Amino acid sequence: ATTRGRGSSCTHRVVPGASLAMMSHVSFPLLMAAVLLALSAGHSEASVLAARPLEATARASPLMRGDAGGPLLRAPFVLSDAGAKLTKLGDSVQLHARAASSKVGLVAKAASKKVVSAIDLEKYPKLFAAGGICASFTHWVTVPIDVVKTRTQVNPGEFTGVSSGIQSIFKNEGWKGIMRGATPTTIGFLLQGSLKYGFYEFFKDSLSERSRLKAAKEDPIWGSKKPKGLAVPEMIFAASCAEVLGTTALLPFEATRIRMVADPSYGKGMVEVMKKVVGAEGIKGLYNGVLPIMCKQIPFTITQFLMFETVATALYSDLSHRGVDTDKWKTGITLVSGVIAGTSASLLSQPGDTVLSMMNKSPGLSVAKCVKQLGPAGLFRGGGARMIHVSSYVIAQFLIYDSIKRACGIPVAGSQAIKKKEQDKDKKAKKAK
Repeated sequence: ATTRGRGSSCTHRVVPGASLAMMSHVSFPLLMAAVLLALSAGHSEASVLAARPLEATARASPLMRGDAGGPLLRAPFVLSDAGAKLTKLGDSVQLHARAASSKVGLVAKAASKKVVSAIDLEKYPKLFAAGGICASFTHWVTVPIDVVKTRTQVNPGEFTGVSSGIQSIFKNEGWKGIMRGATPTTIGFLLQGSLKYGFYEFFKDSLSERSRLKAAKEDPIWGSKKPKGLAVPEMIFAASCAEVLGTTALLPFEATRIRMVADPSYGKGMVEVMKKVVGAEGIKGLYNGVLPIMCKQIPFTITQFLMFETVATALYSDLSHRGVDTDKWKTGITLVSGVIAGTSASLLSQPGDTVLSMMNKSPGLSVAKCVKQLGPAGLFRGGGARMIHVSSYVIAQFLIYDSIKRACGIPVAGSQAIKKKEQDKDKKAKKAK
């Protein structure tokens, strides 16, 4: 090719490939410098470099003007512009990565806190003690009614009613007769009530927490906010397990009490009666009737807790919905719930109680033979006396139990309905805002 410079008559001959050679010598160092500049320049420097006018830069550099005979070179500035864009992209990615990492960290931290068991183990000794106190005290107070009930079951027609039975026994046998079996009753129900109430609360809380943790594991954000509560089958399971433990501890004392009441001549006191039973029948004699007592106690406890908590929750929820101060009605709520729970539990467990009394009166008599001998109507023999007995001590138990729980700062059954309503109000207020 032939080129002619401006203002000059000289003609320059450019050897083919000379421009390419010159470009290779000139642009390679510039390319390297541009790459290093793009990599080392910060976000602000790259932006300034990218924004600098190309013409001003060209005037500052003869080489950029093409004075060496080469074309105008834009490569370093194209690379600088690309570097600025890459730097911006890198900064954006880094910010998003930090935000995502922070969010994941917060979620993981929150999930880990939720996964940590929320069960307050310090409250259970108080609940065990409260259960033992309320059960032993109420059964001790109602021993006279229980004596009449047991005598009516094993000796039909002996008394016309609870009142006449108490008067007749007191007249003929005095306080000793009317309070017969008080010692094994008190000890047995101290153990039974402690295990029954304490383990029911523990099993119920454990099942509720297990359900909540499972939901939190599946959904770390919303699953942990699942409200505490149990389905009816889970409540039945918790009550059944607690009653099995309680009844196992109660059974030897209950068998001794029935022997003492049904046959006053069998022995003078609890220890003597126990020794006679073990000597005649072995240790299994104290566990005679384990099947009927389980058939009696398990439905009784299930109904007692299920009905009490259902009624209490309904009352707390309804009163709070009406704007009533439930704190003023807490005793009335416990009383009404206890009456319904005691009556229902007594009816459902009456057949098992009658069979148990018959088996302890006549050792060796099987459950099937007892049922056949008693008949459908006979299974509810002494039901009136037992209903009064059961309802009275169930009401008293829940009154004492709830009072102890409140004194210890432990929420009572049904009060969670108020908390749930307050949470619903807060949600509605937030949505309104």
